[in-house]
Amino acid sequence: MNQKQVSEYVVWIYCRLSKDDGLYGDSSSIQNQKETLTKYCNDNHLIIGGIYCDDGYSGTNFNRPDFNRLIDDIKLHLKCLM
Repeated sequence: MNQKQVSEYVVWIYCRLSKDDGLYGDSSSIQNQKETLTKYCNDNHLIIGGIYCDDGYSGTNFNRPDFNRLIDDIKLHLKCLM
């Protein structure tokens, strides 16, 4: 009998592309990052809690809107588990 594998792991996908990263072409695009990470999660039976993207923001600091929203959502999820 073939049973569907169920994950107990919730993961959050975060994609970022700074203005400087744009020089390297499509391989580092936000859309490609989303597709690659979503496929990985689906292939490995991981539950996606959310997808967050900061396009045009530097990774040298944490002053990125969706990064901060991601952190807040993870904290909220953890509180719900307690």
